[in-house]
Amino acid sequence: MPHTPSADAACARFATATTTHLSGPLTADVRLELVDSATWEQHNQALWDDAGDRGPAFDLRRVMTEDEQARAMDLEAALTPTLSHRVLLYAGDQVIGAYWGMQENWQRYYMVYSVVARAWQGRGIYSALLRRVLAAATEAGFREIYSRHGADNNAVLVPKLKAGFKLAAMEVAPRFGVLVHLRYFPGEGMRQVAEHRIDGRHAAALRARGLPIG
Repeated sequence: MPHTPSADAACARFATATTTHLSGPLTADVRLELVDSATWEQHNQALWDDAGDRGPAFDLRRVMTEDEQARAMDLEAALTPTLSHRVLLYAGDQVIGAYWGMQENWQRYYMVYSVVARAWQGRGIYSALLRRVLAAATEAGFREIYSRHGADNNAVLVPKLKAGFKLAAMEVAPRFGVLVHLRYFPGEGMRQVAEHRIDGRHAAALRARGLPIG
């Protein structure tokens, strides 16, 4: 019987996955807490400033006219609200990290941003958070998980590559400079297609699934 698409079902599945994987204890010392955008923004800038040298991130408003800024703000306001995660990481009462991710399009989840305070880096916190985010996005039904990172940001690139992310593209972004695009495919079929595009692997398995591979 054909499946009838349901936005309510997607939202309910997303909410359940979020509560299951992105709230409560993360490590022995750190817990995750879902917060609203205002609370998240209140802590984010201080975390960014404290986290270490990430290279120059330009404030592009400085090179935009007032009219260009106004038009950009109008476009942002016109965006339909999407499924999203705003999470703070706490050690006791201290905020020591932040994470933001959201549905980018119909089946892609975008890991927009994460930061861990300098004093808490190197303790496996990001890797633990990454496992939780992948579990939440996979359980919610996304077929692709996507992120962009500074080309020299090994503290993030290494854990993601170890977790199964694939290098998809590079970009020169006006705000951040050279960025690496990564993709993660939760489903086995999608992973096989991605790997086949890289080096020709899984040809027989994909032919068996009905793809026209010679």
